[in-house]
Amino acid sequence: MTSADTTADSLTWTPLTLEDVPALTALLNRVDQADDLGEPAEEAGTREWLTMPGRDLALDSLAVRQGEELVAVSLVDVHIALDRDGRARCQLLGAVDPVHRRRGLGTALFEHGERRAAELASERHPGTAAVFRASGGRDPEASAPAEGPLTGGADVRPLLERRGYRRARSWLAMTRELPGADLPAVDPDGARVSAPADTEREATRLAHLAAFADHWGSAPIGEERWTVLWSSHTARRELSTIAVGGEGTVLAYAIAMEDRPGVLHLALVGTRPEARGRGLARAVIARTLAAGARAGYASAELEVDAESLTGATRLYDALGFTREHVYATFEKPLD
Repeated sequence: MTSADTTADSLTWTPLTLEDVPALTALLNRVDQADDLGEPAEEAGTREWLTMPGRDLALDSLAVRQGEELVAVSLVDVHIALDRDGRARCQLLGAVDPVHRRRGLGTALFEHGERRAAELASERHPGTAAVFRASGGRDPEASAPAEGPLTGGADVRPLLERRGYRRARSWLAMTRELPGADLPAVDPDGARVSAPADTEREATRLAHLAAFADHWGSAPIGEERWTVLWSSHTARRELSTIAVGGEGTVLAYAIAMEDRPGVLHLALVGTRPEARGRGLARAVIARTLAAGARAGYASAELEVDAESLTGATRLYDALGFTREHVYATFEKPLD
């Protein structure tokens, strides 16, 4: 039972199933439109999200229904590996239909999600410190009224703060027109710069593990989840780029996806620590942007840690990206 079970007799609380893909997609799109997120969902992506390796919908999800309509949902994702700081990372994901907010549903879903995340963290990482993590949405624009309603998913922040979550990190969403200004010529320093072949999937994953090992909150991604990302229906491998050194080692990479029509999303960009400072990140990004422009994309986008220890924000500024929005991650230690 949850604390919101008595708010309406017509509500039922059950786990998600794959049969919910159409209803969940519709819910996510209602939330996207109301919150001005600019992240429309489609059924193929929703199915990939629900079937991610390591996910048990019967235990890790909770759906709230009114009759046949899905009105709220939560999903727990506890990473199989510890993060950079040796913590179990417990991601809490969810959505509440705008017309059903302020009824206690969000609180009940967080209560369920935190209980399940604590159980799963204890199973996977016994005796290890853990942290709950949730999205705090997009910061209001400077021109927004001080007392106006929060948009961009930020209306969850009062609930997070009441539950003891605090802002832990900020992320910059950056965009660039394509083709845009000419990109500077880059010497790849002897590396081969090209689209990755399918046979280079694991070499690229290993490069990603090395590149992000020292980044805040990062935890190694396993082979199964990497394969899902690599082969996702939104993946654009021909527009992705890797820089390969001797013996086939991937030194730098830019993984491209198309989450919105006509927008090239640089989902992952990284360079092995030993290869930093050679211009390889600039080389792989430049090749991906040029390929995207030739393919007819109107713009490119990416997200970057506002406090990136590698100075990535300066690189993206130099390549013509501009800062569009700021998003927040909230955290709470698990007692």
